[in-house]
Amino acid sequence: MVSSLIDVVNIANTILNTPRIGWIQRGVPQAIAESVGAHVLLTSYLALILCNSVRRVDNTINADKCASMALIHDAHEALTGNVGNSVRSMLSNWKDIEVRLFDELQFPEELRTYFREYRHGLSIEGRIVNLSDKLATLIRACMYAKAGYDTRELIINYKELVEKLLGEFTGSIGQVINSVVRPIFSWCDNSTITNTLSNESPQ
Repeated sequence: MVSSLIDVVNIANTILNTPRIGWIQRGVPQAIAESVGAHVLLTSYLALILCNSVRRVDNTINADKCASMALIHDAHEALTGNVGNSVRSMLSNWKDIEVRLFDELQFPEELRTYFREYRHGLSIEGRIVNLSDKLATLIRACMYAKAGYDTRELIINYKELVEKLLGEFTGSIGQVINSVVRPIFSWCDNSTITNTLSNESPQ
């Protein structure tokens, strides 16, 4: 599929105009619902920050690889649209399906390898991008909650998931990643979200 820059532009344009279904399901109007493309951008920034931070204690970390992985991690949704978690959970081989879909885009082999590393957690860069992906969703859920939308269920679930992923990083790398990520938990604490939802209604 990717035989020219126009093909890449079409993929980017599609994901920029594809809303993430989880926000729609929770009452966020489509006009302001985060798109897949916006999520990819936030994930990429987070991954770049985390990988560059980790490089201070492990110079084998490839920050360019992190950024590349993050930028392509949802490219296959140009083909499928944004598939909700309820559907994904019913498919035990969902990760393999995503790899096959990404291969259909016919990106260069290096990027296909990056996608497999990300999706199956085969490298430290892939695991950092996976963490960044989940962290980006948590951050957006908190932002919508602060705007008065009820995303508390997602916040609880993604906090637990981010905590689990943080536990997979050990030693000095784990210390650095935790020091960067954990302030998000304070910014998105339960009392702040509860007070916002009690006192504000979405506009």
